[in-house]
Amino acid sequence: MSDKNFLLELGQLSETAVKNLTASFANLPKSDYLDGAFRLRRYSHFNYVADSITQLPTKAFSQNADINQFQGDVARQYPNIEPSVVSSSAFNEMFKYFKEMAQVADSAPIEVHQMRILGSADVAVEAAPEGVHQDGFDYLGVFVIDRKNIAGGEICVHKAKQQPPIFKHAFDQGEFVILNDRRFWHSAKALQAVNDELAYMDVFVLTA
Repeated sequence: MSDKNFLLELGQLSETAVKNLTASFANLPKSDYLDGAFRLRRYSHFNYVADSITQLPTKAFSQNADINQFQGDVARQYPNIEPSVVSSSAFNEMFKYFKEMAQVADSAPIEVHQMRILGSADVAVEAAPEGVHQDGFDYLGVFVIDRKNIAGGEICVHKAKQQPPIFKHAFDQGEFVILNDRRFWHSAKALQAVNDELAYMDVFVLTA
């Protein structure tokens, strides 16, 4: 059973898991969607039962416009997360934290976005162009695997859409937050490259 009283938990992936997940972000493709130039992405969904991950058939990702005013009501097709990532113990570790902390039901599909948000030295890039928002699920997990050559990009948690954050942190190196998406809102600060080298924030977002 899902725990409707669950609020929020913070956590940390193992150093080994972070190391094993990092390299795959270099293989993320651009897309033709509104955020495609600065948010590289793969997307898949799964069941997680008895510590075992089962990948579900490929589908488009879509959110209603009342939830996502940036690019809602658009059926977005992204490449699947790479099989080598899905089969890794590091990926399983991330699912285990998400499932156990929020008490996600066995029957609930878990959707996973793997994203690299690119920084620019010329302009601040919106890490969450939706602004302060909910994703329309029961539970949300944000796992930041790496930050390189950026300032900003802090993940923020809000009690209401119009309220300032009750929590803000520049997550890095496997730090994560799992929250009740019905009870809280979330956002992310804009980020900017601090030099002319490749700059990015690498994130897994899990929803159920």
